[in-house]
Amino acid sequence: MVAIEFWGGLGVIGGSKIMIEDGGHRVLLDIGLDIPSGRDPFRLPVRTRPGRELADRLRMNAAPRIPGLFAPDALGGRADLAGLAEPTGETAVFVSHPHIDHVGLAGFLREDVAVHAHTEAVDLLEALSATGQGLTHGDPAWRRLTDGQRTAVGPMEVECVTVDHDVPGASGYLVRTSAGTLAFTGDIRFHGHHPERAWDFVDRAAGCEVLATEGTTLGWDMHGGVRDEGDVQRDFTAALETTPGLVLLSVYPRDLDRVRAFLVIAGAAGRRIVWPGPTAAFLRLLGVEGVLSPDEVPWTDVHAAPAEYIVVPDPDDLPSLLDLPVGEGCPASVFVHANGEPLGPFEPRWEPFTDWLSALGIQLRQIGCSGHASQDHLHTMLERMRPRTVFPIHTTAPSRLHPPTGTSRVVARYATRYDFAGGAL
Repeated sequence: MVAIEFWGGLGVIGGSKIMIEDGGHRVLLDIGLDIPSGRDPFRLPVRTRPGRELADRLRMNAAPRIPGLFAPDALGGRADLAGLAEPTGETAVFVSHPHIDHVGLAGFLREDVAVHAHTEAVDLLEALSATGQGLTHGDPAWRRLTDGQRTAVGPMEVECVTVDHDVPGASGYLVRTSAGTLAFTGDIRFHGHHPERAWDFVDRAAGCEVLATEGTTLGWDMHGGVRDEGDVQRDFTAALETTPGLVLLSVYPRDLDRVRAFLVIAGAAGRRIVWPGPTAAFLRLLGVEGVLSPDEVPWTDVHAAPAEYIVVPDPDDLPSLLDLPVGEGCPASVFVHANGEPLGPFEPRWEPFTDWLSALGIQLRQIGCSGHASQDHLHTMLERMRPRTVFPIHTTAPSRLHPPTGTSRVVARYATRYDFAGGAL
């Protein structure tokens, strides 16, 4: 009997964790950390306790109580959690991409649990660790994958298939079991830098028995149409051309394609981007050229010629904005938000962020585009793939995914075992 269990990503965006068990062997797709929001007990201003990060989350039901997965020293020495550390047979983890809601618990895994990810994702995660921004409890012993590489886990075979998302190394997986093939999209989009990768995944997964798909945008109002990276670059160019003073920027540094594009656009506009120190070090480790930090560009230079610079502020240090040539008596400035931090109104940091901009008279211009497939693209994917059963996860509105004739949609329940027909076991 092959069983599927969902230990996260249900009714929320993020936190994906999908367990497939076949013949006593287990494959876990993603090991994400829930994003603190809503009523999450670890949302800001709550801080986790050093050395007890996982144990506290387990006790507050904010991490999955999966037996045989976590290292004993990560359980805080608690007797009530000790049973979780007992081995339960071969387990292998496959991470879809290096975002915290898909990889955030990987540092707590047992040493005998093999942890796989695309080689570009591993490069990025190791660069984060080297610059003090890595996983809590350290990196596991990564096993690198490339597109098309297949890995045996007992009777199962797991194939890595690269997809398009807003971070290097994003991958979906095809898990071939004794009951058929399960396809997992990871986070996927069809309007990004490499849409051909996403459509290739769809074609390779066509006819699978089970599809577990992200459905982030199902809960969104999509009447405004789908923005793409061309729109983002056009709007960034316009912001630079129309701002007489300093441009402030928030962009996700893990989106290396966008970072490189912005550096080219900035140079063409006669501006240089100044990144926070850790971010600059991270980008340099990944081979991004032309990266500057405050060590190379003192703020006196920025004050002397604000129209020649773009500054990426630390989102957790809003008072540092007062050190820049913005506000009363300075040329008009703008804050360009391109999917960086703080991420949006759902974040506790968003309201203070917008309050500071308002108080300083800085215009906020949001120019990003989503890292997730549109509703139309999700339904086109289903039509082309035609799985027998689809489990929509990583969304607040799974029931808004409407499968084609012949495909059954199942809205999964937490830690419930399902067969490949979608029936609860």
